[in-house]
Amino acid sequence: MTLICLLTLCAAQAQAQVKTDQAPQQVTVNGTRTDMDASRDAIAGKIVIGKQRIAESGVQNVGELLRREPAISIGKDGRLGLLGLPGYTQVLVDGLPPQGDAFALDLVQVERIEIVRSTTAATGPVGIAGTINIVRRKAERKAFSQASVGATSTGGRAGANVSWMNNQVAADSPFVYNLSLSARRTKTPKSSHYLETRAVGDTGPVPEFEGDSAASNVLDMVNASSEFTWTLDADNKISLRPDIGRFRVVDDGIERRRWQDGRLLALERDNRNTMDTWGLPLQWTRQLDADSALSLRLNMNRPRVKIDAPSLEAWSDAPLRRRTYAQRWRGRNYFVDLDFNTVLRGGHAITAGAKLVRNENDKTYTDLVDGVQDASLAVFGRESATRTDSGRLFLQDEWRIDRTFALNAGLSVERRVYDLAEGPVRNRADFNMWSPSLHLSKKIGGDRRRQVRLSLARSFQPPFADQLLLHPTINPFAPCQPGRPCGANGIDTADRAGNPALQPERALGLNLSYTHGIGSASEVMVEGYARDIADKTGWEYAFGSVPWASAPRYVYRPVNLGTATVRGVNLEGRVAGKDLSTDLATLEMHGSLGFARSELSDVPGPDNRIDGQSPWRAKLGGSYTLKAAPLKLGVEASVLPGEWTRSSASERVYQSSRRTLGINGSWKLDARSKVTVNLDNLLHRSTTRIEEYRTVDALLRQSTGAADHARIGIKFDTSL
Repeated sequence: MTLICLLTLCAAQAQAQVKTDQAPQQVTVNGTRTDMDASRDAIAGKIVIGKQRIAESGVQNVGELLRREPAISIGKDGRLGLLGLPGYTQVLVDGLPPQGDAFALDLVQVERIEIVRSTTAATGPVGIAGTINIVRRKAERKAFSQASVGATSTGGRAGANVSWMNNQVAADSPFVYNLSLSARRTKTPKSSHYLETRAVGDTGPVPEFEGDSAASNVLDMVNASSEFTWTLDADNKISLRPDIGRFRVVDDGIERRRWQDGRLLALERDNRNTMDTWGLPLQWTRQLDADSALSLRLNMNRPRVKIDAPSLEAWSDAPLRRRTYAQRWRGRNYFVDLDFNTVLRGGHAITAGAKLVRNENDKTYTDLVDGVQDASLAVFGRESATRTDSGRLFLQDEWRIDRTFALNAGLSVERRVYDLAEGPVRNRADFNMWSPSLHLSKKIGGDRRRQVRLSLARSFQPPFADQLLLHPTINPFAPCQPGRPCGANGIDTADRAGNPALQPERALGLNLSYTHGIGSASEVMVEGYARDIADKTGWEYAFGSVPWASAPRYVYRPVNLGTATVRGVNLEGRVAGKDLSTDLATLEMHGSLGFARSELSDVPGPDNRIDGQSPWRAKLGGSYTLKAAPLKLGVEASVLPGEWTRSSASERVYQSSRRTLGINGSWKLDARSKVTVNLDNLLHRSTTRIEEYRTVDALLRQSTGAADHARIGIKFDTSL
């Protein structure tokens, strides 16, 4: 709290130094609204990353841009999220669940990004930590083209990326269209060394085995999208937005494990994962009157996934075996989205809507040993079919009561039904999710730059369909042998399976923040938050008889673990030098500092916190534009501490601290072209992960050291 008070006092002193010859006034729109304007006017505390910041960032995709945003937390595994809870952050594209990795979307296709650290009726009941909504670029009534080409190197492995957008409009024509293309290839080397020890009773740890792994990961992405807009008349518009893409990951590697009793194992893998997808969104918008509009969106997309994971298994005391695991699945997704917006007297902005979604997935499994079907894994059949139906209704009122006080109140109701078929097994699950929300905003002294915000919301985290499927994934270090059921395994080589009895997590969330603005483009924000989560989803190691084995095996599966509590406070700031002094007009600084504590009721302590949430985290960045040359220099740094986490009664995990440093520079060649250089992860070093497994009579500890790599990127952007 001392640090928070100090920074708030500094902000107040800086504001006093800025000329304030104008009295506070109501919001007026003159020209283009800035991102800060949009954020200050949002009752629920929305953060907006608009076109200008996207264009000036010099990065390639959404994930790289969000890593620089103070509100975004980055886990040690690289996952992005809000409030240090990446698993509880809802990610949407144009308000709908994305197909594939939304953070890999090229910025040439992005109009803006909206971030809300709470739940609103409009964003739905899902998103306990909040929502990141990526709004794709719309066709505009002007002709332009823009393109970029770049190259990268990660650990000495070269990659490349290219993107292009063209927007066209004819004079006096009701048609507008655009077309965008993007492609990317990255190569990343991976290597690690590990050691496992066993301690029984009071005896010291004794080595069990050690191993090494080396691999190369190649990612290829190609995406094409377009929008065709037809203005029927002054009140009606139709747009069609077809898109098609391919996402392919090749992961080749070899792993060698050596036991103390002399046994040896070498695993050589050649994994190929490919996802092809296409979508056909259609939208009709009707302006009912000057204050009311109706929008109907229909969307149909078709993902197709191919997973091929052959491996060559060489044990020192057994014949060479070739194992083949393959999976094929076809998806069919349908969306109907109806939204109504109107403005009523007294400052009420009403939003209402209905959303219907159907997701269908058909999967086939192939498990071969030396070309022969592995009968042990056919217990649930070699095919599965899942269908998820959901329907949602919502109503939201943004009420500007007066110049200083506003509220956002709403209710979202969703019903979700899962139908699962796995060979002879049928399961069905259904959930009802009622999500009321209330957000209050109070301007201090009528000044929109000084606001207190309070948010209270009910939210949910429903299970994914794959978490409900029983079909197991066998650990490669405790494989099944051909011609007979699987044998025994250890807790450190547990199989993975789903749980059709899994229930959604239900949370009550509270956010309280104070924002202190400095001039037109700077502010400091202090926010406290709390989440009480019932039916917390965790993991358990179950030991017992399973249908695919002749002996009891350990199985790692999701379960509901009781309740979890989360308490935290964040301090965030963004300062534009022009708001402090004319001598600092080209300086910009941003950063965040967060502290959090979480606890799981059904997991013994200590360290029984939510996976992925660090006790504290820090980010700092900024940029400076030289006056003597068209060069903009920037720096980005972050720190996460090392800590232990216990998310189940049988396992505890330690991850070492993570410190990142990136330097970037942008040279403006002319009014339309620039070159950007990014040097990321300059403090790269090996990372340490320790996994402890406790059984009835022993403690197993596996320590892994993995290499980390710096990344270099250069990109050329131009517009016409």
